[in-house]
Amino acid sequence: MKLFTRILNALLAIAILCTLIAAVGSAITKKPVLLSVIRSNSMYPVWERGDMVIIKNLYEKDIIENGDIVFFETEEGNLADKGWIAHRVMDGNESAGFITKGDANDSTDQNVGTGLIDREWIAAKAFTIGETPIVIPKLGHLSLLVEKYQGNSFLLPAIALILAVLIGFGELKSSRIRQKKEIGIELQLIYIFGGLTIVVIMGATMLASGQKMNVIYEVSEQGQGVLMGSEVGILQIGDEVSQPLSELKNGGFFPLIGSTTTKDKQIVPSHKNIKLSQGQQLETTYTVTAQQPGAYESTIQVGLFYPFLPASFIYFLSEKSYWLALVVVSFIPGLPLIIYPMIDGKMRRGILKYIRKRKRKLRSALPF
Repeated sequence: MKLFTRILNALLAIAILCTLIAAVGSAITKKPVLLSVIRSNSMYPVWERGDMVIIKNLYEKDIIENGDIVFFETEEGNLADKGWIAHRVMDGNESAGFITKGDANDSTDQNVGTGLIDREWIAAKAFTIGETPIVIPKLGHLSLLVEKYQGNSFLLPAIALILAVLIGFGELKSSRIRQKKEIGIELQLIYIFGGLTIVVIMGATMLASGQKMNVIYEVSEQGQGVLMGSEVGILQIGDEVSQPLSELKNGGFFPLIGSTTTKDKQIVPSHKNIKLSQGQQLETTYTVTAQQPGAYESTIQVGLFYPFLPASFIYFLSEKSYWLALVVVSFIPGLPLIIYPMIDGKMRRGILKYIRKRKRKLRSALPF
């Protein structure tokens, strides 16, 4: 029974770890990574809504064949606003495009208003053993629930608070037992991994709400002009051009901190550092002031952060690096749980005893 419990716990830990990796990877790349949640029944009976599918991310050299179940995002047609779609390739090729169809659908996607699927729109395909995709039933329902309320900034802090309360309740419940028994390492790991789970949840949420914009422009001494692929174009020294940047929106109960940074001194955002109250919505812009001749390809990073630190300090970190600000703010709510095992005397002694025991076993196993 003890062995079964350990195996079950290990499998649960692996499932949680893979889910977190997939969530963070998807937030960073804006594409499905490692795992993908199924949002419809269009591929029934291969899988159903709420299932989690193991995927293989594709590169340019990878070949797509008829029968492959691919994950794509269209830029036109009636599927353009549906996010990532998982359908089977029925025909086509990389140069002309692919014909796709859900196994449960009567017609191909192209027969109901979607054009041929370009190769560059396809990010992954289902990982299979033989011809059978690897599906984890129902594991994605929690992700779908979170997505349903992702506009509510109150939800994920509430989840983090619930995790902390559950761990604290478990600690109180088992405190009497632990007074009579030797303290092992399991409870300490629960605290540490519980804290890290909160960190990942917070980081993934803020990362998903952030935006990164590339601004291409040129400053010339001769005059203005149009530049291919640029909204700003070619500016003459002294010119100023303003363009829309992003929409900042707080749909939850907690205030959010909006931070807009860029390394280009010729670009000035309309709102560098702002506190968004509940329900507040704000359209932001940026202004390019032509000062130094040259060709520029600059980045503007827009971030929305939970107010775990003062707004001025979050902006200070964002100016150094958006990723620095993201990591620091993400760690604030999870840090108490992570460091608690080292503060509590009994837990700290248990960790040190466990480390010493492992070192002795390692030394005895070495041939020298």
